[in-house]
Amino acid sequence: MSSALLDAPRALFAPAPQGGAAGGGRPTLEELLDGTWRTARSHAEAECPVCHAAMHLEDGLARCGGCGTTLS
Repeated sequence: MSSALLDAPRALFAPAPQGGAAGGGRPTLEELLDGTWRTARSHAEAECPVCHAAMHLEDGLARCGGCGTTLS
């Protein structure tokens, strides 16, 4: 029987990017939701982070017309 040497995938063991969007990586969930909420409050409309449909500000809540997601 012969032995095999397996190399670990680099992406699996690579360190995670630090700092979210500010650090050049992808935004964290908190950053994404906070940005969506701020946009909805300042423009009365934002893109839904779930389905990308329009969210509209109603009664102090940002509601998605596509999937029903609500941010408060």
